[in-house]
Amino acid sequence: MNISEDELEQRLRALFADERLDLPPPPDAGTAIVAGARRRRRRRHTVQAVAGVAAAVVAVAGGLTMIRLHTENGTAVMSADGSATSAPPENLTPGRPPEPSTPGPTSTQSIQASAPPGTSTPASPRPPSAPPPSSLAGVTSGPLLAADGFGRLKLGMSESEVTAQAVTLSDAQAGASCTTYKAQGDGVPASASVVISKAAGVVVVTPDVATHTAEGIGAGATKDQVLAAYPAAKEGPGGLVAPAGSAAEYRFRLGEAGVEQTSLASLTQDCAG
Repeated sequence: MNISEDELEQRLRALFADERLDLPPPPDAGTAIVAGARRRRRRRHTVQAVAGVAAAVVAVAGGLTMIRLHTENGTAVMSADGSATSAPPENLTPGRPPEPSTPGPTSTQSIQASAPPGTSTPASPRPPSAPPPSSLAGVTSGPLLAADGFGRLKLGMSESEVTAQAVTLSDAQAGASCTTYKAQGDGVPASASVVISKAAGVVVVTPDVATHTAEGIGAGATKDQVLAAYPAAKEGPGGLVAPAGSAAEYRFRLGEAGVEQTSLASLTQDCAG
């Protein structure tokens, strides 16, 4: 059976127009298409970002390698750690091979002159250190003249109390209210001149021998030593006067050789001197 071309075309048109052959899209087809396009766009952006980061890492790694900057004199060399060292210029004379470069000293290396084998390199001289400040040792020679008395002889004792301590009083020189004695005996380390007030008892003790205080001041001590041991010391007749506790004071008579005599005097007395 022969069909003409026109009839064949009409049948095909009818066949294609048949709704039974249609493939209707699902209701969310548009949303799925848009979501898929967004996913593809995000993947493309992610790939581009990763590629950029990788390129940056490669560039930084290449920049951290040793970079040598050669000028005509060849003096600048930069290493990966950022420290600069000096390099000798290359030998550019025609016909001569370049001389090997010797690395210069770093900040942690000292520059030393080369010496022939078998010879010792002398150490660089060190600057002389400043001498320590001079300080004299405290004076401890002779008996101790304490802040309250001399041996068993104490400030404030009456004549009877003094003699009760195995101290003999002699050579009395009486005054208006006070008497000066020579004190000797087992109760004192050495003989001394003692001034006794009728009202206040023993007010002044001046040993006849070189003595020292508990702070290390005695015969031969300098004025600076006295002031160092007794910062509150003041100028007095013939020397310095320094506090000895709260009720007495030391009287240091100074000479060319330093302290020549030390006396202990009570702050509460009615005797002159």
